Amino acid sequence: MTTIISTTGNNATTIVADRGITSDLMHPDMPKLVEQNNWLIGVAGNARVCDQLQYAIEYPKPPAELLKKDYQDWFGWIVTKIIPLISDTIKDAEMDAECLLVTHGKSFLISENLSVLSAQPYWAIGSGAELALGALAQSQYNPDWHKNHDLSARRAIEVASMHDPNTRGTIDVWHSHHTGKIIKG
Repeated sequence: MTTIISTTGNNATTIVADRGITSDLMHPDMPKLVEQNNWLIGVAGNARVCDQLQYAIEYPKPPAELLKKDYQDWFGWIVTKIIPLISDTIKDAEMDAECLLVTHGKSFLISENLSVLSAQPYWAIGSGAELALGALAQSQYNPDWHKNHDLSARRAIEVASMHDPNTRGTIDVWHSHHTGKIIKG
């Protein structure tokens, strides 16, 4: 399994993930975050579904008029443009995975039933998600959250790796800015 965490501040969303995989085999170094154009895609669950969601779908570029709209206006676009792509891609498999989709500083959770939920100001998926959510729940009240939310994400992944045996290995960190710019590290 894995742990993938997203935190959002005023100007960016940070997404972090470990690289350990546990199923019938243990693999210590498998990246869980994929960058595609302006998208960061993190998926936890069935490996086949994860691969399909990260590599088989070409996620569309959000239209320019949507970029100027409020976060809530994005839901309709994701439901009508992204969810059908996911549904068509995994049509022969069960959606036994959760996905964090991040673009233009916004973070969305695609659940196992293909519903779209807010992943702001934070969310976590994977085997260490409950531990990470506990760590994030307290830190969101820090007055400096919007400046330091990325540090909270890093601390939450550390908490998950300390207490969840399936969260381990190298940690990847990416930042998605409102401009669409993505920065690794």
